[in-house]
Amino acid sequence: MHIEFDHVHFRCADMEKTVAFYREVMGAEFLGEAELAGRKAVRLQLGGKNLVFFQAEPDHPGTVESAATRLGAYHLAYWVEDHDAAVSWFKSRGASFLREGIMATPELKVAFIEAPDGMQIELMQKLK
Repeated sequence: MHIEFDHVHFRCADMEKTVAFYREVMGAEFLGEAELAGRKAVRLQLGGKNLVFFQAEPDHPGTVESAATRLGAYHLAYWVEDHDAAVSWFKSRGASFLREGIMATPELKVAFIEAPDGMQIELMQKLK
């Protein structure tokens, strides 16, 4: 059986703020929007992968948990060629870093950007 990844779906406390973060700070490409169950869903692409955002229901807004305590997915990870240059570039776009310059292993340098709804974006550089 062949299966193929399509997207990660995010339920957002404030979809407009979340979509703006991924487009303006992270540089995600807008793929389109549709109405699902009477509410807008926005589809973006970042690093070649599809992300879909959907506003939480007003009567069930959910809760925002930090990445340190939440169950399930808590960060998206992307490779970068140059950790320091990537950190500078994302800061120039308004990114707020939780940690940067971490040597996860002798061959891996990482940083974490704070994203909406308790998510984080990990930037990873493989050192030679």
